[in-house]
This record gives sequence, structure tokens and C-alpha cells, in this order.
Amino acid sequence: MNYLQWLTNETCTKFWHDSAIPSEIDAAIENGALGVTTNPVLTYKTLQAVPEFWKPQVDRLPGNLTSSEHAEALLKIVTTYAARKFQKVFEETQGKNGYALGQLDPSICNDTEKMIAQGLRYASWAENISVKTPTILSALPLVEELSAHGIAVCTTLNFSVSQAMAVGEAYMRGRSRAIASGIRPKPIFVVQQSGRLDEYLLETVKDNGIHIDPELIQNAGNAVCKKVYRLFKERNIPARVMPAGLRGIHHLTAMAGADMTFSLQARVQQMVIERDPERVCHIDDEIPESVIRELYKIPEFIKAYEEGGLRPEEFITFGVTQKTLSQFLWTGWVPLETYQKGSSSRWF
Repeated sequence: MNYLQWLTNETCTKFWHDSAIPSEIDAAIENGALGVTTNPVLTYKTLQAVPEFWKPQVDRLPGNLTSSEHAEALLKIVTTYAARKFQKVFEETQGKNGYALGQLDPSICNDTEKMIAQGLRYASWAENISVKTPTILSALPLVEELSAHGIAVCTTLNFSVSQAMAVGEAYMRGRSRAIASGIRPKPIFVVQQSGRLDEYLLETVKDNGIHIDPELIQNAGNAVCKKVYRLFKERNIPARVMPAGLRGIHHLTAMAGADMTFSLQARVQQMVIERDPERVCHIDDEIPESVIRELYKIPEFIKAYEEGGLRPEEFITFGVTQKTLSQFLWTGWVPLETYQKGSSSRWF
């Protein structure tokens, strides 16, 4: 077994594949992937990478769709393909794994009602679709409402303990409503963007002239992730932490043995397999207090690490949230709105 297969077969730690390119999905399944992350950016990338694979379905799209309808239709093509690839896993794990993530239109992320309507559409595509939303104030009612309908949810752009706990509480409200209505609850996956947070803090330190060893900042995302994991366990919130946006194998090995589900890009999967780290569980290893004290020199780390460090209305104004949300919109959804729209002559 390689390291990923060891994690999946010998520990509680699982992983999903973070790409919508068909050949990469197949390779990840061989290594033990139990689900797949898709989003507007990854959808656009696979359409560009293997256009001939998707061409028959894209050519059948109606020409009179609005730009947003066209983008959603493309997302549906890719997401439902990915869902079919993991249908067997979904059935074998009785709905614990085997999902494909369908991410909502970033341009409507401030409109709760529109997000709920789109989320219900996504959920109708397949039983193993998990509706993916950014963790901002307007999404908290969405999390509760979809959970109450027995729909799997994934919250992304989680960079702080505050965001994760707000999501967990919203999920518990929806879960209770589902059970009271006789509906079997589905899981919630709380994406913790460890590597992206580290990068953001490093940029902040450089720009503000904060004196701290850059190597220590590599512990920041893991510190937040471990704290969220511990709090969920202590409060009996059955939310599944999903570390994503990894930048090095330490973001994975530090969590080895945790009852978590990682979202791993093909590049990271290959890097881990080639490096073949020591097969030891490290989830119970504490981040040294001396490291945490150094990280407290960074005001943005305090916001991310302290429960209550961010108020719900501040989730969307947190710098790294804004940065990543813009990337989802401008490098994913917006290109999808015009991709091959109204023409099949540009394929080759």
C-alpha cells in the first residue's frame, strides 16, 4: 500500500479527489478516494483540459439559456458525471461518503433565497450530490434549511474557528428538524482551508513587517483545523472536517489518524505518494504552545483561531475569504457563463 491507501484502509482518515478531470478521478479511486470535489474553477479546468470528452453533452445544451443558466448546466454535466463515478461508494457507505460537490453560483452568495432555490435544484440531480456554499452569514440559513430537507451540505472558505462553529450550530438546527420530520439526516462537510490560510498570513506578515519565523506560519492552518476538530468532538456535533487547499504534505501528515476527510488535488496526491511519509498518526500531537504564542503576533491569526474571533457579519470581510471568493467567481463561474455558448465551431 502507498501512504494514501494506508490512510484510507488502516486509519479513520479518508480522502476525496479534488479535480474533475476524468482520468484523474479514476486514478484517485485506485488510491482509495471516497468522493470528489468539483466547483466552478475545476469545472472550467476539465472542460479546457479534455474538451472532446465533454463535447457531446455540451453540444446538446439549449442555445437560449441565460449566462447563469448556461454556467449551471455545465456544472451539472460535470458534477453528475462525478456523482456517478462514486455512486457505488455512496451505497456501500450508506451515504457517509461517495458524494460529488456541487458549488453554488458565487455571484448570488449574498442572497439566501436564491441560494436555497439553487441548492434544491442541485440536490435533485442525484442522491449523492452535496451542495457546496461559502461560509458567510447569508449561507447559515441555507445550511439549516438544506440539512432539514435531508440534503448533504459542504461549506467552503472556512478559515476560522468561528466560521466552523457557526456552520456546526446551523447544521444541528437543520438536523434536528429533519429528525423531527422523519427525514434521515445527511452529512455536512466543513472545508478547512489550511494551506490558503497559511499563505494569507504569510502575506499579512510581510506587508505589515511583523517579525516572526515564516516556518512557524506553516502551523497556523493546522492549528485552526485541529481546534475545530476538537470542538466538534467535545460538543457532539457530527460535522466532518474536510481539510483542503493543502500546500505541503505536513498539512496531511499532521492530521493522520483523525476522523476527517481530506480533499486532495492530484498534484498533492502524487507528492504524498512519492514522498511516502512515515505511517504514524499525529492527530493527537499538540501544536507547541510556544508556536501558538508566536502566531498570536499576527492579528489575523487571532481572528482565525479564537472562537468568536470573527462575528458572522465579518465572515465575508475576512481578507482571505474575499480573496478566495473572488477567485471562484472570476476564474470559475464567469468563464463558464460564456464557455462555448451558442457555438460549437470553437472546439478545435
